[in-house]
Amino acid sequence: ASLAPLRKTLEALKEIRSTLTPFLRLLKVDDVNIAKASGTPSSKMKKRRHLSQSNDEEDGTSSTISRPLDPHRRAEAEAAVALAIGTLRYMGGRLRGLDQGRQKGDPLRKELDKIRGMLVSLRKIEKEENEKASVTSATNESEGETETDSSSNNNAKRRKIVDVNGSERMKKGALGDCDKKK
Repeated sequence: ASLAPLRKTLEALKEIRSTLTPFLRLLKVDDVNIAKASGTPSSKMKKRRHLSQSNDEEDGTSSTISRPLDPHRRAEAEAAVALAIGTLRYMGGRLRGLDQGRQKGDPLRKELDKIRGMLVSLRKIEKEENEKASVTSATNESEGETETDSSSNNNAKRRKIVDVNGSERMKKGALGDCDKKK
């Protein structure tokens, strides 16, 4: 009975890991593709080159995406990672006996709420775009226009960048306050 909270924590950590892994793989592949497209490996890639090669062999992933992600999709992945990091910080604080993130005005709580709001708005925009795309493609097919032409035009017209720098601020916010709160 006394180990029940630790078992719940372990299950929560496993769930976070399984949810976070696809986003991390997506961002890793995107970093590789950006480095390949620019012709010079970024400093991040130089540091992680040996790690990523061994991890690709272990988990069976490879660079399957041929072009960099659009900013909307990348922002969503980075926001999901930042939310997971903030959640882990909250869990770590609770395990250390700290009462951070429970009050409305707590900085960690504010950051997590901002990240959640960003994810909700990104998913709402994506849903609206998918609905518009399905209506437009059905209309274009009835008019005889090819779907490839319409989809490329729709992608150019309908992409809304919510906040390109927002995901970077979220990552810094989720990681930056660790040392200050100890």
